[in-house]
Amino acid sequence: MTPLRLSLLALASLIPAIAGAQSTPVRDKNVEARLIASVSTIQPGVPFTLGLQFTIDPTWHTYWANPGETGIPTSLKLELPEGFSAGELQFPVPKKFITDYGFGVREAGYGYDTMVIHPMTITPPANLTPGQSITLSGKAGWLMCDPNTCIPGKADLSITLAVGASAAPAPEATAITSALAKLPKAVAAPLNVALEGTNVVLTATIPAGSLPEGAKLVFHPLKNEVFDAFADATVSVAGETLTITGAKHESLTAAPDSFSGVLVAEATGSKLGFELSAGGSATSGPVTPGTTPEETPSGEAAADAVAPAEALPFGGGILGILLAAFLGGIILNIMPCVFPVISLKVMSFVGLAGEDRRKVLAHSLVFALGILVFFWLLTIAMLVLRGVGGDDIGWGVQLRYPGFVIGLIFVMVIVALSLFGVFEIGASMTAVGGDLANKSGYAGSFWSGALAVLLATPCTAPLMAPAIGFALAAPAPLMFLVFTCLGLGLAAPYFIFAIFPKLLDKMPAPGAWMETFKQLMGFPMLAVVVWLTGVLSKQLDVAGLQWALTSVLFVAIAGWIIGRFAGYDRSTAARNKARLAAALVFLFAVGIAWNASGKSVAPSTIDIAQVIAGHRAEGKHVFVDFTAEWCITCKVNKRVAINTAVVKDAFKANNVEFVTADWTNEDPSITKVLAEYGRSGVPFYLLYPADTSKPPLRFGDGILTSGAILEAIEKLK
Repeated sequence: MTPLRLSLLALASLIPAIAGAQSTPVRDKNVEARLIASVSTIQPGVPFTLGLQFTIDPTWHTYWANPGETGIPTSLKLELPEGFSAGELQFPVPKKFITDYGFGVREAGYGYDTMVIHPMTITPPANLTPGQSITLSGKAGWLMCDPNTCIPGKADLSITLAVGASAAPAPEATAITSALAKLPKAVAAPLNVALEGTNVVLTATIPAGSLPEGAKLVFHPLKNEVFDAFADATVSVAGETLTITGAKHESLTAAPDSFSGVLVAEATGSKLGFELSAGGSATSGPVTPGTTPEETPSGEAAADAVAPAEALPFGGGILGILLAAFLGGIILNIMPCVFPVISLKVMSFVGLAGEDRRKVLAHSLVFALGILVFFWLLTIAMLVLRGVGGDDIGWGVQLRYPGFVIGLIFVMVIVALSLFGVFEIGASMTAVGGDLANKSGYAGSFWSGALAVLLATPCTAPLMAPAIGFALAAPAPLMFLVFTCLGLGLAAPYFIFAIFPKLLDKMPAPGAWMETFKQLMGFPMLAVVVWLTGVLSKQLDVAGLQWALTSVLFVAIAGWIIGRFAGYDRSTAARNKARLAAALVFLFAVGIAWNASGKSVAPSTIDIAQVIAGHRAEGKHVFVDFTAEWCITCKVNKRVAINTAVVKDAFKANNVEFVTADWTNEDPSITKVLAEYGRSGVPFYLLYPADTSKPPLRFGDGILTSGAILEAIEKLK
């Protein structure tokens, strides 16, 4: 056989292996994704590198392991053949992006443009048979952004590789080698983190020659809300001392115990990354968002979880967050806490049957204004707390204060008495059965909106939690914008009557039955009182609860005095005396309530993190229910998902310990764990594996299902 024929046969024998190493690129919007490998032929038992390659359109970018405060890191979930194992998806050194959306709204993030390869180590089993082929497939997910918008991307990818007696390099091996060279290298030089005035100062001792000579040094943190994201840190090297100085984040009040970041050395045509850490911190893997349980960091590593730690709906970005807030507000209407007010508001539209469209629209606008004003007041209160360094900021946390709960009970009792006809607030606060065309009727619409907001705060609807978590860390203008969208969503369904006034013709005609319905609606208000009394029973000691209920009794007496002795059938002098007497009784009730609110139960001394660690040390998996007595959504989830026979049996059969993290009252240990996962409220659920080297599984926000819990338990196996 001639040398030429030998060469051709050898080349022909390589074609199947080379072809097998190809994968079909998949384009989603502005990013093309594909899988590549460092080898075209796998050697049994010998690890190789798989690469997730992105080709990114001009002006667009994807995100790093720490995407910044609003991005989402790239993810790859592989379906591996039996016996194969995969390491973590790795992230080369990134660049920083700052996007200015106008109106004082800016976004800072870290990521990649043009092209990037994310390596992942794959280890095949040693018992593979040469001559067979292996297909690796998986789902890639990413967020792509340009200066105007952000869009989530996804792709189903696969690559087929041959198995041989020895490994054969693939054509993409050089590109993968280049990507591996761009991965940050761990540096055995512990960081010292200090807060000096308005700056964060990092120092480390690095042996001479560790950094490239004359390179431009840039620092990217792996934890947000330490450095000001919009100010570049300065890096200097003097002898063996490395110093990184940057403006601190506005919310930072003390130097973090653990912290890590990547120092990037930019030389001509190349970038080298060096990972530095303090307090045992290590690079956190990306937090993969979703509505089903996903792996997230645990323990010390959780403190460095990339933000946001939960799913950002609709791909994140400003528009995605605003849409989530708006839809969450709409869904909030069907949550049980808002029902008493909503049912009254619907009936108020019955009283508008036959009126012109302008009057219906006016009442819808006034109702929406009541909602928005109280959302704005809530936003201002949270901004004030954030400005003074308060950490007690979140959705519904005001219900952790007994004084606020007692005040809300006062409101419910007053509304119930008015609905029962004991007395009238103007033409009734809820504008049911009154003259809706007059001033008091519009006041009724306004206060109905305000009351809806007060009752909505104990509930969390789907899509709300990530939007609110985003808002609480955002600049003030953006925070106002998110809560405004939430309020508009809450008010949106009632504009249907304004847009389609003919719908009012489908409702029952106004009549005497409305008075009966109005009185009937007083009982849901009292049901709210019963629920809030249960909240108080967890917050106050026995004496405090008794005095709180006594204050409610005096509020009812004040209302009775108004209704019995201040009617217009009496003289002006008699009415004034009755009003004065009612005011004095009401002030007396307020004084009693103030005294009662101070009789709080002793704060918990249990550290929830230690409880979890103790059960895991016993070899148990741990399901943690972060809940509160005032959280209606928590109670619904516990009843329909957790306290079910199938879930209880699954816990027992799989050695899962159930732990309740009760956040009814302020508990710093629970607050700390919630903060580690970017949460500003409850409900929240984590399932910790007994193996402490593995991170916990987390669940989507809002409604929980038994199926989601069972699926998570299966993942433990």
